[in-house]
Amino acid sequence: MAWRPVVALLLVAPYLGEVLSTATSPLTLPLPWNLAMFSALYGSGALICREVAFRWGLGLPGLIVLGMAYGVFEEALVDRFWFDPEYARTTGVGTYAEVGHTNLILATHLTAFHAAVSVCSSVLIATWLFPQDRDRAWVRPRWLIVAGLAMLTVLFITSEDYYRPPIGPILVAIGIGILFVVLAFRVRREPGPLSDRPRPRLLGLVAFLCAGFHFVLVYAIPSTGLPWPVGLAITLVPLVIGVFLVRRWIAEPHGRDGLWVVTGIIGFFIALDAFVGASGRYDLIIGAVITTVGVILLHRRVKAVSHSRT
Repeated sequence: MAWRPVVALLLVAPYLGEVLSTATSPLTLPLPWNLAMFSALYGSGALICREVAFRWGLGLPGLIVLGMAYGVFEEALVDRFWFDPEYARTTGVGTYAEVGHTNLILATHLTAFHAAVSVCSSVLIATWLFPQDRDRAWVRPRWLIVAGLAMLTVLFITSEDYYRPPIGPILVAIGIGILFVVLAFRVRREPGPLSDRPRPRLLGLVAFLCAGFHFVLVYAIPSTGLPWPVGLAITLVPLVIGVFLVRRWIAEPHGRDGLWVVTGIIGFFIALDAFVGASGRYDLIIGAVITTVGVILLHRRVKAVSHSRT
């Protein structure tokens, strides 16, 4: 068992998934109960996605789609924010794009967030921290069963804490999650010619802009009065562009290209945390500072490892 990247993943995934999204304060995440629960949920989910993608050679595209399946599990089955009208009202989305008790604009948004941040960014960061364990399985199969049981335990423990929708939308969500798992085994990465790839820092800027535009559109479109199919399609445009560029430009996700893409995505949420923090959630400013320092140290770590190999 490669325990160091596993421990890193169990800590990084809940931090990115909860603190960067402004859902949980960086001051309360370390509390034993919170850390245990979020590690069991986020950490176990990211670990399962990583191990399945590695063992079956699914690559980054496969990891992304598995991350989408994890997003369905968390937001449709655990938190059930796909269906919660009070959550939709609080976010300002309201009933916009609500079909069959499901808010489609929030469902796609939350699924994309977990795929990009909670799973892919967390897995890549753990890999960069311990590159010597990159080309090996991190746990034995029985520990994946334990991770799955930990996720189910969180599901049952918190089942009474969230909105309870009709069984029909839940079954549809389960079907979508299964479809994502199947799709993960069928996607293939086809990078473009080397001459087509921009510098890594430009990739980071593109990732920052795609994350930012998608986030802003999700919460701005409902107030425009556009028909929801049109509005939903518009919010998905930055995601489609981002996925296309990832498939075409990143030949080596574990190298500088991947590092700058993750930096761009996390960079947007650092800016978001700082903005929300300045509006009164001052604890989020602490999180933004911690995350910024962590990203800087990560770049130094990757640079040092790269120099030691050359």
